[in-house]
Amino acid sequence: MRLRAALCVIALLLHVSAPAAAQTRPRRPAPRRQLNVLFLISDDLRPELGAYGNPYIKTPNIDRLAARGTRFDRAYAQYPLCNPSRTSLLTGRYPTETGVMDNNKYFRQEHPDWVTLPQYFKQNGYATLRTGKIFHGGIDDQVSWTEGGEPVDPAIVNRGTNNVRPAPPAQRPRVERDPDESEGDPPVQAANEGERRRMASDRIVVLEGEGETHGDYKTATRAIDYLERYRDKPFFLAVGFVKPHSPPTAPRKFFDLYDVSRVPLPADFAPRRRPASPTLRCRAATQTSSSAATQAPNRRAR
Repeated sequence: MRLRAALCVIALLLHVSAPAAAQTRPRRPAPRRQLNVLFLISDDLRPELGAYGNPYIKTPNIDRLAARGTRFDRAYAQYPLCNPSRTSLLTGRYPTETGVMDNNKYFRQEHPDWVTLPQYFKQNGYATLRTGKIFHGGIDDQVSWTEGGEPVDPAIVNRGTNNVRPAPPAQRPRVERDPDESEGDPPVQAANEGERRRMASDRIVVLEGEGETHGDYKTATRAIDYLERYRDKPFFLAVGFVKPHSPPTAPRKFFDLYDVSRVPLPADFAPRRRPASPTLRCRAATQTSSSAATQAPNRRAR
């Protein structure tokens, strides 16, 4: 009888405590939602921004992004050229390790198995989307992208290591422009390539309307299209603007924000002086040598 009573008590206790035990059992955490990545990059953009304390530059949208995120004060370019810096950033390796030290080399020529930043996201279930300049112009990495990638331009990667721009054949299909040109910049006529590039850079380009004809406007438009089409999927969206790379280019309303006469210039600013011709340099050197030879006996006589 006592045994039966004891068994009944134990059964009752188990019955009462079972729900409580179930309630205290730790639950498995719900799977975390994959966060989307919006990767913005601008060519030659210095930290001359409101977010970095510049009182003259009006950058309200970038300032809002900086206020919501982390601002780095000691982030530096890896190399003083575009292709090496971008390759380094997107592969996580120094330029001396990638072997890319100019604007002509494609890193996969020597490292075909390396995984880039967008490619890593692609391998982990993300749609990787490219619009604009992410890798160097004409040297995109098509395998990194779900959509928007372009093939490497052989006219660029086969032009050697002296960064000489190839003369584009009339019928060669265009993939991506070189970094110092952008779609929408008016063409410049000059006697030679060096003079043409100087004239193309040292000017101001005012775009009509909202700048709809410019490549950066089209880059932003494609980014908006990607956001709408991939809103329900995890995505890595890379948006690359070629500005503010020279020449300064924008619709009129952005130039009207600034009074040129009140823009402070660097302390060591001076107009660029054109180098003297070889004939003039030779003549100046001859005159200097003759003058020194004339003055030498006089110094010895004194």
